Amino acid sequence: MGYLLCQSVDAEVHAIDDYNSSPCSAQTIRPSSQVTGNWQQTTAASYKGAYLTLSVNRNDITSAAAQSATVTMVPFVPESGFYKLYMSIPGCQNTNTCISRTSAKVTWLMNGKNSIVTTIKQHNLVDDEVEVLSGYVPASSQNFSSAIYVQLASDGTVDPQAATVEVVVDSFRLERITSYTNLNGVLQLHDDLTSDLQVNRPLYEPLSAGLPTGSQVYSATHGVSNDTNPEDTLFLGGQFFDSDQGYYSIAQYRDDKVTALSSAGLWGDVRAMAFVGASLYVGGSFNGTADFATALGNVGEYNTTDQKWYPMAGGVGGVVSTAVPYAPFGPRAVAFMGDFKSIYAGEADDLLELGVEGLAMWDALAGGWTNTPFLQGQPSMLYSDTWKDGQDSVAFAAGEFTAAAALEANGAVLLTPSQNIQAIDMMGYDLQPDTQGRFMVNAGLWYAKSNGSTPALVVGGRFSTLDGGANVARLQDGKWQQLGDIGGEVLTLNNAANLLFVGGVANVSAGFTGLTVLDMDKGREYNTQRLQGPDGDSTDVRVNRVAIRADTSMVVVGGNFTAAGGMLECPYICTLDINEGQWSPLATSALIGPVTDLLFTRDSLVVAGTFKNGTQPTRYLQRYDFSINVWSDIDGADRVPGPVTVLTAASDGTETTDGFYITGVSMDDASPYFFKYDGTTVVSPDFTIGAQSTINGVLEVPRSRIPSSVLGDSKSQTLSRRSDNPVIPAGYVLAISGDLFLPSGQRASNAFFYNNEWVPFLSTVQNDGSPGYVTSVFFEIPPTNVYQRQRLSVALVIIIAIAIALGITLLIVVVGLVYIYLRNRREAAATASAASAALAATTAGGTTKATLGAMALGTGAAGARQIQSDSFHNTSMARDTWGNNAVTGEPVSFDNIAPNTGRLTSGSPIGLAGLAAAGRKAAVSSETYVQHDTGKKRDIKYDEANESLDSIFESAAAEAEAEAENEARERAASTGSFGTDPGAAYAMPTAHHYDGKGDRAESPDYTRTSMYRSDSTNPFEQRMALRESQGTFPPAGPFGDDDGTGHIPMPSPRHMHAEHATAAALAGATVAAVAKKDSRRRSESASTRHTDADYASQSPSSRPSGESSVGGGSSTHLPIRDSLKQYPAFYAKFTFSSRETGELGFRAGERVFVIDQSDEIWWMGIVDHGADQPLEQGVFPATYVNSEPPKSTDWPDLM
Repeated sequence: MGYLLCQSVDAEVHAIDDYNSSPCSAQTIRPSSQVTGNWQQTTAASYKGAYLTLSVNRNDITSAAAQSATVTMVPFVPESGFYKLYMSIPGCQNTNTCISRTSAKVTWLMNGKNSIVTTIKQHNLVDDEVEVLSGYVPASSQNFSSAIYVQLASDGTVDPQAATVEVVVDSFRLERITSYTNLNGVLQLHDDLTSDLQVNRPLYEPLSAGLPTGSQVYSATHGVSNDTNPEDTLFLGGQFFDSDQGYYSIAQYRDDKVTALSSAGLWGDVRAMAFVGASLYVGGSFNGTADFATALGNVGEYNTTDQKWYPMAGGVGGVVSTAVPYAPFGPRAVAFMGDFKSIYAGEADDLLELGVEGLAMWDALAGGWTNTPFLQGQPSMLYSDTWKDGQDSVAFAAGEFTAAAALEANGAVLLTPSQNIQAIDMMGYDLQPDTQGRFMVNAGLWYAKSNGSTPALVVGGRFSTLDGGANVARLQDGKWQQLGDIGGEVLTLNNAANLLFVGGVANVSAGFTGLTVLDMDKGREYNTQRLQGPDGDSTDVRVNRVAIRADTSMVVVGGNFTAAGGMLECPYICTLDINEGQWSPLATSALIGPVTDLLFTRDSLVVAGTFKNGTQPTRYLQRYDFSINVWSDIDGADRVPGPVTVLTAASDGTETTDGFYITGVSMDDASPYFFKYDGTTVVSPDFTIGAQSTINGVLEVPRSRIPSSVLGDSKSQTLSRRSDNPVIPAGYVLAISGDLFLPSGQRASNAFFYNNEWVPFLSTVQNDGSPGYVTSVFFEIPPTNVYQRQRLSVALVIIIAIAIALGITLLIVVVGLVYIYLRNRREAAATASAASAALAATTAGGTTKATLGAMALGTGAAGARQIQSDSFHNTSMARDTWGNNAVTGEPVSFDNIAPNTGRLTSGSPIGLAGLAAAGRKAAVSSETYVQHDTGKKRDIKYDEANESLDSIFESAAAEAEAEAENEARERAASTGSFGTDPGAAYAMPTAHHYDGKGDRAESPDYTRTSMYRSDSTNPFEQRMALRESQGTFPPAGPFGDDDGTGHIPMPSPRHMHAEHATAAALAGATVAAVAKKDSRRRSESASTRHTDADYASQSPSSRPSGESSVGGGSSTHLPIRDSLKQYPAFYAKFTFSSRETGELGFRAGERVFVIDQSDEIWWMGIVDHGADQPLEQGVFPATYVNSEPPKSTDWPDLM
């Protein structure tokens, strides 16, 4: 049984538009007419009104002007149905034009597809109304209205005597054809065509119990109402009410009577209804139930099981005219169409307004708005069969469209084995274009922390989410939610345990450096060092692929970058340990070019890209073998004709093998190619596709995953054909995505491929109607198992850290005490050893000539003890600073050596030669120097033994001993004796003291106030005197005395030979040998002796060459000792005067050997004043030196 709704209403339209008017005030569309050509208004006294007349010369009937003259009339048809069309024709006697009358051509456009043309004769003498045509006419609307066109018939009958011809147009009337009266909007149509009822009476009749008089029914549907009688029930909706029966706008017809639904129905008009399951979905113009208990927004759900009304989110923002179950989306979707531009999603207290174009789709299972079919334009009609399992589902839509597709999907759709495609997100919570209007989804995965955990769909690309996310999102409860604000386009996604790796195109200005790692458990970024490009920043970084090595903590990243963390060089490919958070390169790589894709196959990593190395052939594939940590070529890879864009794992039907599929673009003609590596070599299977195709993704898919509605029987047989040498294992197909031009001429965005057979699956379209494409297809698979170290809780870590800190503190204290004890014992042993050696040397000989000869050869002698006792007593009371050399008679300065270091003091009775060995040993091995301050004493520790200084001292000693031995032998051979006063050669210089004014104090008991002369011509001595006058001046080296008045012995240029003598004596050479050596150095001077006054009167330029005002000759021109060649040499730009113990002083121009540059401000270095001078070591400002030596023109300013 079927039902037909109708309403009897006539329609009329006049040729003169001023006569057209709406039949009622509620009518929205009025009749209208338009005139083209030379139509004239005619008024006849005997006619009811004016009409239009077209007169032309009989010879011009077929002219273009005559034939184009047209009257177009559009009547208002209130209801669709069958109509008769009548034409009113004024009589020709009214105007005495009967001889001129001819025929009119009438065209009736009844609907959008059908039009009827007929010719009407107008020779009637009196006014007449003639039937023109009859047929089905749709109701007038904004989208379509029936139209009538009147023109001059070119083949009409013309009187031979007429010079002119004419046709007239007054009005047309549409009469609705009816069989019943008082239907009140409803009649039932019987579909039993074989019964006697169809023979004896019409096929339709009124309901047994109708609606109230004046009712208008706009929609009817049937379903099962689950109450006491579960029979089929007819539901009626429209504009009616019956207060006695208690129903408004909607009612149910069953058992030959009309009854009310719960809540008395709806307050407003019901215009559309559709059943989905046990729910009746209603649309129209209403704001809630008739009892005002439930608010509804023009749509609502009536559950026939519990007999209750439910709101559909916030409803729609306009009148709904159509509601149909939408079978292509399965058994859960219902479509609404009407005059609305918005829908409201979300909860009642937090509604979200979404813009639409008169079409909305409700997901009955999810309980929310979902994506609709893509119709670029506003539809006027939508129809679909009710969904039935196992049958193809078809939908029809009508309207003005520029583009159409089965589903509007912003980024992702879901495929199931039992269905075609369906939306994966709720309407209103889908992905949106970014702030620049760009939209692209490049990558996706089902994120799962481990096997058994609930997976979540994650996608990345170039888009935004409603909650403020950008370029990466997660689907949760049908809503796309932000995972972070990634500032650049995302190209790849992968996860290792709880870490999600997001790689793409760096956008430094937006804070994205090409790779972001998200801790999904903590909901924040995992701290990793950033990748850098060739310029040292992340501007040009691009991460194309992230791969996870199974059962390890290794993540491999490939793309376009050169370093990681700012220091580590790993061009184009780098590994990250997820436990340590540290980057590491693979073994020395031959990759010279960006990486486009990565794929793990058992123990190997396959790397794709364009790799160039000088003149060698370009390679597109490389393999890294983790078992031997070596890069190698892939056999047969030279067949690959161009860059590889996609690598896909291959299986043998049961498990993943070493094989993989290779897809790319040929360098010859830019066409796509397809190869497979079968575990041994690269093979080329049969693969036919259009050259203009673009392949974005390849996936090996079990046939069981393909929707049954896609394949069907014939296609399934196509993809099941066996091959003698199958490239794709049985039971599998390749899902290839992109923009594909198939051999059949079809264009697809995704298709299934097997043994060179293609089955198209998806076609996509963009908003502007141009073809779209699919970037990838993926399905849920178990996550890659990785090794991740378990982290302790923060509280437990804090407790352990405190315990460790306390234990370390205690251990440091114990180790410090043990160290102090052992160091004191070692120092005591060193001092005792030095004293024993000195004592042995002192008592080893007498004053005989033979003994003096032995002393000349570097052995200890009693003659070395020939030191004046007065001088000894003077030096024991006050510190000696200036004295006279016993050999040359010139004033000298000399080192005061602390007793516990084994070095000489001015009053030491021990022979210089006898102290050579002991002094060397003590100087090298001792770790403690005593510094004397006024009123107190403190120890300065030097904990590290200086091996290089030990070797320097030994080399100097050997050189001095050899030179002394040669000179002694020459003298003995020439004179036969050493000298008349051998003891005088070893007499210590006489000590002198200076007061604060620079005058010499003769009394040995004079208390020294300054160790430097303020009136000296030596600039360095002047500065030192000034500094000492400003307060306590600590010594800048291991020097001190016993009276508590410590000072620093600084040699002047005129005393350098004495210092050389002292250093040589400590090294085991005789003073006489040194004196002879120094006399050669002074050969350039006119006199070998200078007084203080003489020397002070010299200008710096008149002093001997090679001497400096500080510390002797310039170190720039000295030969570099072997032990110092391992250190870089720098040159002083400025003079630096040491102020603290451990600082290294030098003059501008001196050469400094830098041994430690680890600190940015202070460096440690060594200054060498000559082979006979001790090396000075300490720290100094790094900015005071330069790696380039000064120019020769700078030396006068530096001296």
